[in-house]
Amino acid sequence: MCLTATLALRVTAQRNARRNATWLWAVTGLIAGLAVLFRPDSGLFALAIGITLVTSTLLRSNELTLDRKREEVLYRSARASYLGAVFSLAFCLVLTPWTIRNYRTFHLFQPLAPAHAEMPGEFVPRGYLKWVRTWIDDGRYIGPAIWAMETSPIKLTDFPDRAFDSADEKRRVASLLEKYNQPAEEQQLFTEPDSQGEPTPSDQTDQETTESANPKEESSPADETDETDKTDEDNESDTADEEDEKTPADQAANQPVEMTPEIDAGFAQIAQERVARRPLRYYVWLPLKRARSLWFDTHSQYYPFEGDLLPLSDLDYDIHQQYWLPLFAGLTFIYSLLGIAGGWFLWQTRELVGRQWLLLASLMIFLRLGFFATLENPEPRYVVEIFPFLCILGGIAIVRIGSLLKNRRRA
Repeated sequence: MCLTATLALRVTAQRNARRNATWLWAVTGLIAGLAVLFRPDSGLFALAIGITLVTSTLLRSNELTLDRKREEVLYRSARASYLGAVFSLAFCLVLTPWTIRNYRTFHLFQPLAPAHAEMPGEFVPRGYLKWVRTWIDDGRYIGPAIWAMETSPIKLTDFPDRAFDSADEKRRVASLLEKYNQPAEEQQLFTEPDSQGEPTPSDQTDQETTESANPKEESSPADETDETDKTDEDNESDTADEEDEKTPADQAANQPVEMTPEIDAGFAQIAQERVARRPLRYYVWLPLKRARSLWFDTHSQYYPFEGDLLPLSDLDYDIHQQYWLPLFAGLTFIYSLLGIAGGWFLWQTRELVGRQWLLLASLMIFLRLGFFATLENPEPRYVVEIFPFLCILGGIAIVRIGSLLKNRRRA
């Protein structure tokens, strides 16, 4: 998609290549549509390409020599609209069969997969997720706060202090988590009512008469052995029960949990109050912190030494995190510096071709980074796609720096 877009931008800048440009933009739209079918967030790349197409076409000098400024502006606008329409139609053409299928199956206009991959009518705890977005700024809390939902208990101690603005709010969250960790239906399932009352005197008299009429027989040695084994098993069972009783309820291995709409509504109310109390925190500061966490993560996922660099006291020396994590963090810092340098060199060329590719790369990077910084699960794996663009910009920087050093030596 990026390759065909680069070729399309190059051909569009050439004179007498209008037909080739049209075909290349159509192919780019088709590839972008296929990418979105596999990964809906690939639409961010398609948006970056569309913005670059329109911007570069409007700023490009005309292939025709026009006398009036108004005619020149109209021509550029018509050209940008035409190529943009070709790209958009090709993009939508790929999504049309899937959209028709979803409408016939679910009776919904749904060209893309839902954000939470839910079926129509399926409950999604959006209130709870919004509450998580009011405080989460680091990927280390994704596991206990999100992936544990509906599978295991969620403990109040898993959340940082910034998740609560007051003691009263913390108590409200604790109450909601208690309802989630101990569903009412499961409690009723294990509650057995007393169906038998106290024995009456007549029942006791009948029991004594029966026992006197049927005296116990002397037990044999084998019976005594069986009774001894049974006593040992009962003692072991009692010991296990005592250990289970000592285990906290929120740490039970197979404890049933449930996020109900009522609990979700309670979290939604708390989230709304937090947003109204400090809107800048929710709309500005937290997304910026999540973006920083996404960018400057060690990006060591799927490696044996996966983990967080900070705090240093938590590093696992058995898997050599003290060596690998600083190395990966340093590589991220180097990629960032080289990417910035490469972007600066492209801008200094003062040529439209270089600047339009810089615009494309910047939009590819920051649109994706900005989008995932607004979500409740800022996982660094979602921004791995930005590193190829940093590599390209870094390569440009290395070549330009090398040429500058050679020129200085010759001088």
